[in-house]
Amino acid sequence: MKIVYVIQNTWYAGGQTRVLVNKANYWVERGHDVYVITTDQATLPPYYPIDKRVHMIDLGISYLIFDQQPFLKKLLVLPKLFLRCRNRMQKVINEIQPDVVVSMLGKDVYVHPFIKTDAVKVLEAHGSRYTWLSSRKGIVGKLHNWLDLQVIRRFDQFVVLTKEDVPNWDVSGTVNIPNGNTFDPQSVASLDIPKVIAVGRYGEQKNFENLVQAWDIVHRACPDWQLKICGQDLEHLDPLIDSFGLKDTIIHYESRDMEREYMDASICALSSRHEGMPMFLLEAMSCGLPIVAYACECGPRDLIVDGETGILVEEKQDYKKLAEGIIRLIEDEDLRKSMGRKAKERSVLFSVDSVMQRWTELFSSLIARKKKH
Repeated sequence: MKIVYVIQNTWYAGGQTRVLVNKANYWVERGHDVYVITTDQATLPPYYPIDKRVHMIDLGISYLIFDQQPFLKKLLVLPKLFLRCRNRMQKVINEIQPDVVVSMLGKDVYVHPFIKTDAVKVLEAHGSRYTWLSSRKGIVGKLHNWLDLQVIRRFDQFVVLTKEDVPNWDVSGTVNIPNGNTFDPQSVASLDIPKVIAVGRYGEQKNFENLVQAWDIVHRACPDWQLKICGQDLEHLDPLIDSFGLKDTIIHYESRDMEREYMDASICALSSRHEGMPMFLLEAMSCGLPIVAYACECGPRDLIVDGETGILVEEKQDYKKLAEGIIRLIEDEDLRKSMGRKAKERSVLFSVDSVMQRWTELFSSLIARKKKH
């Protein structure tokens, strides 16, 4: 198959980027012809290593510059950018003649309906519907969400990450395919190291302030344990950490060896307000870590079996309840290790081979259906 993925860039250190790179590498290793079209790559290198056999093409649209403009200027510039994207993408698609074109639901999504091609058009949502709705307020937000649905319905197939999210979109024929594990460790964490791990870029979504509040309670009950947060821009947490006097018990840094980080921890914590399908929970499970997480929309419910592979905190944003769950696993070693074993067993459901087999079957069926028409 000739497969094209379209994404804004590959230099951003995020879950969506990592998932795309994993898929592209998987396909080329199995003899498929894979192209990654970006709109704003510029001259920056990919954050995650991409197989040299993957063809990289940048359209040079400059959406990122557009995002920084005032609202009225955006209204004037946006049609020009869309037209530029449409023309350049049409030219590239004509040259490639792909079997499948996959959009990662960036701004290119508004261009795809106007691209003429015999290829199957697939759209992947890497955030939950809740994320879209909660981030767009007022009349403009409602109009934006309505427009999204009209565009999404023009694709041959819409794919979301979780079963929980399927009915939220109101798009006929929507299917669920989860992300696959980034790695498959041959060993598991001992769960004897007194550390709790959280992962993510600083921001409203990850809600790390809430986790710091919870850790203030955990630290008073279990002073020998440490919280480490791996991600980007985490220095913004320092004033809050200092205000609680937790400087010696909370550490944060960016790491490129996440398998090592999970192996050097015994519990994984998630304090997010909302998710798509958090990659770091999959990674933690594959390393045999039990999870304590808010039951936020969407992701944790699809991944965690409450009471078996971890603890789901239904009282979202209740840091006291989050702290209770963490303390419970710290103090009950048998429960911690039992949940860790079951988390590892459950992670097999999200192995790369298992997930990519579902993509293979979906692409094959869509191509066959397209040819009949």
